[in-house]
Amino acid sequence: MLNKRHLLKLAATALLAAAMPALAGDYVAPPEGHVAVHYQRPDGKYDNWGLHIWKSPNIGLVGWGSPMMPTGTDDFGPYWHLKLSDFGSSGQVNYIIHKGDSKDQNGKDMSFDGKANKEVWIISGDVKIYPSKAEALAAVKK
Repeated sequence: MLNKRHLLKLAATALLAAAMPALAGDYVAPPEGHVAVHYQRPDGKYDNWGLHIWKSPNIGLVGWGSPMMPTGTDDFGPYWHLKLSDFGSSGQVNYIIHKGDSKDQNGKDMSFDGKANKEVWIISGDVKIYPSKAEALAAVKK
């Protein structure tokens, strides 16, 4: 039987755990109203790779020379959490993963429907946008 002291200790532990930031390697779901872009490079080198994002029609949300740096890193690689409302009512999330003028995904401007896909997984050099981590990892193994 749980007494009041034990319940208070459990509640305090839960509050402390909720307040702690996720460690590298921990999966963190995008917050409500956000989408996530997950990125993986075979070479594992992520220094200075960032995300250029814009809202249609061609309204930049970050400058080309100042791409958005990753929100965090998990076992797949870095990820970005993006506020969906920043992209307008269409929900079309436009992005380029780049390092300086080197663009990934064959240098193409990329986009996905943020209303239909709350998370996407990107493999360096692959122009496909994967709707699940499992599909992205299966593509790497091919």
